[in-house]
Amino acid sequence: MRTVDASVVVPARDEGERIERTLDSLAAQRFDGDLEVIVAASGAKTVRVARAHSVVDRVVVDDRREGPGAARNRGAAVAGGDVLLFTDADTVVPASWVRRHHRHYATPDVVGIGGPLRPLENGLRHRACFRLLSDWWYRACWPVGFVQQPGCNCSVRRTTFEAIGGFDDSLEFLEDTDLSLRLRREGTVAYDHTCPVDTSTRRQERVGYGRLCWTYLVGYLNYVVPGRSPAQGYF
Repeated sequence: MRTVDASVVVPARDEGERIERTLDSLAAQRFDGDLEVIVAASGAKTVRVARAHSVVDRVVVDDRREGPGAARNRGAAVAGGDVLLFTDADTVVPASWVRRHHRHYATPDVVGIGGPLRPLENGLRHRACFRLLSDWWYRACWPVGFVQQPGCNCSVRRTTFEAIGGFDDSLEFLEDTDLSLRLRREGTVAYDHTCPVDTSTRRQERVGYGRLCWTYLVGYLNYVVPGRSPAQGYF
């Protein structure tokens, strides 16, 4: 296993039409340390595009297709970075993204970082809803302990990630929130509002913002009620 300063893991299920933009944004990173990029890919075109891109160090073929958490775990298992960063194959990250995440880990008790999301597509409705639901919501929840690192814009300290067992493979929904809350028991999980990423609005377009908010509310309630789980396929 190659030892590096930071590893980026990208789960990609049938994302052959979109992943190249994500990989291009990772190739443009301004980071002074040693960086590797790992794609946990499923789907022939996705695997082909990932293998052909110069920024990708390793492609893990994810034949079992068990969800984003499981795919992230598979990528993390072969990563060599002291810091693990996660983004998605329909997301574009700014050139400072790795550097901004990585700088927080100079503080020993920091075990995780999350940041806001912005819409990749244009439109006032998208910009307003993302600002409310994917930035201000986090800013309101973080101080009361309800930390929620979004899966497409988060990082973890590798040793802590391994100590808590990574993402819960059984969860296909709220797996990122579950990881965040378990990380919080081990140290500081911080929110960096200056480190946004641009991500696709296709789920919002398909489901609608109202239904999406209701789905998350039900998921949160199922998560906190003993004997319940948000593991069902919501989307």
